[in-house]
Amino acid sequence: MLRRLLLTLVLVAAATAPAAQATTSVTLVFTSYTTVTKTHDTAPRGKPNAGDKIEFKDLLVATDNQLGKKKGKPIGFDAGTVVYTSPTKQEIEGLTTIPGVGTLTFGGEMKTMKDGTVHVPIVKGTGSFKGAKGVLIIGEGSQKAPNTYVLRLPHPIAPPGSA
Repeated sequence: MLRRLLLTLVLVAAATAPAAQATTSVTLVFTSYTTVTKTHDTAPRGKPNAGDKIEFKDLLVATDNQLGKKKGKPIGFDAGTVVYTSPTKQEIEGLTTIPGVGTLTFGGEMKTMKDGTVHVPIVKGTGSFKGAKGVLIIGEGSQKAPNTYVLRLPHPIAPPGSA
């Protein structure tokens, strides 16, 4: 009898508990074109050292038809600051804006991988990106580079213009 009562309680609890919210995985790939850079080179000048920083702004162009934009068309922009914490390590803080969709905030240590890409945590999002977590993968290139956003969202991305 006690066993049946416990089983009933477990089944009732499972039926009334809210379902775990499924996550949506999204990968977005853009080409990033540098539009503005401003370097703050502290002494000793001419070589990377702690305290140096680079402010940047980039135009993001769709590499495929995505988020309501056709391949090759501007889709958004990003801006931020890279700060050297040592001659070989950097941290970054930035914001990607996709008008009509939302924003993605990225920041933290810039981790260079064996394939030459740099990985940066995505820490939050707004609009259709609300609740986003993931990683920004920055490809190689100085004035032009692929930017891949690998996102986990608590919901599907809303259609463009509804953010």
